[in-house]
Amino acid sequence: MAFSFIEQDIDTISNILGQQPEAFENSWTWNLRNDASDKPMIINLYNSIVFDKDNDKEGPIVSVQTRHGYYELHNLTGYVVFEPDEIIFICSKKKTISCLIVGKGNTCSFFSNIHKKMLHCDPTELDPAVLLAAMQLSLIEKMV
Repeated sequence: MAFSFIEQDIDTISNILGQQPEAFENSWTWNLRNDASDKPMIINLYNSIVFDKDNDKEGPIVSVQTRHGYYELHNLTGYVVFEPDEIIFICSKKKTISCLIVGKGNTCSFFSNIHKKMLHCDPTELDPAVLLAAMQLSLIEKMV
């Protein structure tokens, strides 16, 4: 069965973001503004978006719009709250993982197609180019 957001998930995410979302039939929107830096961020969560009508493929999506760009992650398989103020949205596949990480301070990071084996490696043996992804995503390695 595919992952789907329920009201308890929305409450958990809202508590981390410090704001209630605008709710729609199949989605939720948080319109955040960081007063200290004047950085806006809009987070949208969608349940059951149809990706392929011919094959009946659907799933949840998270999208984030910031002053720096637009980010979208399809086929979510879950999320993790990273206290005190971040949420890690996850798309886990057999060998790879992609994550979109948002924070209460309107921070946004995106990691795509990261090999799961990398999450279990000794960080001292990793190339510096992949160290940040390995360290950030190792927080969720038990979930994927």
